[in-house]
Amino acid sequence: MSMTHTHVAKIIAWKLDENTNSVPAKYGCTGCNQQFDERPPSVVFNAPHSHTSYIDGCFACKVTTIQLDPGDASHKKAMSRKKWDGELNAYAEARRQGIQPAGTRMGQIREAEKASETLGRAYSAETMPPAKNITKAHGEAFKEVGI
Repeated sequence: MSMTHTHVAKIIAWKLDENTNSVPAKYGCTGCNQQFDERPPSVVFNAPHSHTSYIDGCFACKVTTIQLDPGDASHKKAMSRKKWDGELNAYAEARRQGIQPAGTRMGQIREAEKASETLGRAYSAETMPPAKNITKAHGEAFKEVGI
């Protein structure tokens, strides 16, 4: 590289800040192999402008300040893969037993399983009261009316 090389920054590693936001941890240059802990001072994008330092009102300069937010997919908001698989497996097992929970969340599945035990037969959210309200008396009443 010549002495006049201007580094074009790219983010090569991410970290979490004190508020658990993803922030750049390490920068690199797209034109050479140099790495930086801080954004290189002469960041240039392939956009038409003739300066190498930040200028207010320049779109290419503004782009260098943008940080992406993972939104609902952030690690604190998203369900872990293990939990997701566990809930789907529990739902599939309940359905295999003839139980129809009100939903696929673990609490709904467990309530439907408990209601099935109380009733002595498979619970169905489609034709029966909410699972959390089921009592043995419901079982007798359902037998009488044919539910």
